[in-house]
Amino acid sequence: MKLFNKISNNNFTKSVLLVSGGTAFAQLLNTVLSPVISRIYLPEEYGVLTLYTSILGFLTIISSLKYEHGIAIADNDKKAINVLTLSLIILFIFVSLITLIFVLIKVINLDFNFKYSFLIPIGIFTTGLYRIFMQWSFRKKNFKSISKTKVSQSIFSNITKISLGILNFSSVGLILGNIIGGSAGIRTLSSQLRKSERNLFKSVNKKRIIWSAKRYVNFPIFLAPSQLLNAAGIHVPIFFLTFMYGNQMLGFYGLANTLVNIPTLLVGNSVGDVFYGEAANIGKKEPERLKKLSIVLFKKLLLIGIIPLIVVILFGPYFFSIVFGSNWHEAGIYARILSFMVFTRLIFMPISRVFEVYEKQKEALYLDMLRFTLVLLVFIFSILMSLNPYWTVSLYCLVMSLIYFLTFFLAQRIINKEIISND
Repeated sequence: MKLFNKISNNNFTKSVLLVSGGTAFAQLLNTVLSPVISRIYLPEEYGVLTLYTSILGFLTIISSLKYEHGIAIADNDKKAINVLTLSLIILFIFVSLITLIFVLIKVINLDFNFKYSFLIPIGIFTTGLYRIFMQWSFRKKNFKSISKTKVSQSIFSNITKISLGILNFSSVGLILGNIIGGSAGIRTLSSQLRKSERNLFKSVNKKRIIWSAKRYVNFPIFLAPSQLLNAAGIHVPIFFLTFMYGNQMLGFYGLANTLVNIPTLLVGNSVGDVFYGEAANIGKKEPERLKKLSIVLFKKLLLIGIIPLIVVILFGPYFFSIVFGSNWHEAGIYARILSFMVFTRLIFMPISRVFEVYEKQKEALYLDMLRFTLVLLVFIFSILMSLNPYWTVSLYCLVMSLIYFLTFFLAQRIINKEIISND
């Protein structure tokens, strides 16, 4: 409790601890079971999972055209429920189109070298539903339900992966574990809306849905392309690494990336989610309070992240060899390289949610265009210079760390301008 005792809003502290508590248990379970799963599956099979999650992560960004982000900041529940309905309609249309595309690819026999493509639309649909109802939970500050879903996702994902791995399902076992785990929690997040608040659906009509589409049109125009470019900066490297170095290297990279991101998943995302919930409520009315909160969070995250960073840099390869087996020693080397980028993401990115709160989608789009351009240049340079995978990943981490710092800097400027305009 002392970790956040300087944060002025005690409810915020409780919310962070509640969400991070569920996330902590989930990540602890993932960490404990990772050595088991890594001994069931080969690095090449982890590489297939990494490629699948990258494709999924890229496509789910635009599955609802980002209209779901209007749910938490809508003026009242009647408007919010119409935004939610709009998001669900767009999600259904998007999944149908993606399914049709993959069917056409199969029919005309195009060379799409990913045999598990039929699982992609399923993953998009379940992930999209989870994110939409997550926004409703943000609106209601129902962080207890969010915490529960983190635990259930981890349990179902790991049980599925281990069970199917024992049955020799190969890569598909990992992918199905990802899908089943990701979908766990949808019922919990939607429970309040389906039961005590279901009368809100009587407020849904065509006119209000169209109004919602127009009111939050900046989300599909600016935020969707912005986050698509943001995702490209994260997931395009996976496609390049697969092309340049193969599935085995990608497997090492994927496991390393998963484990070194635990501090971000454990603390950073929880803080970011709760910060977003608070900012959506107080950001426009009390920007000074939001400014103080953001600075305190930055300092706390800095202290939290520095210890894992030092540990991974010093002992990464040895840790991976002992815990996951000698076959995974190389993953420890990539963990060492990735650790600084993960550290900068942890301390800088949770506060960047102010771009959404103050509807600065255009600025976020420009920033993500810069990020995508720099990442693309890194891999083009690596190909031209025939760099080994260590140098390629190092350059990528350097560029991403600089972008995370710039994002934080601009987020602070946005808050400062809001303070001035309120005065």
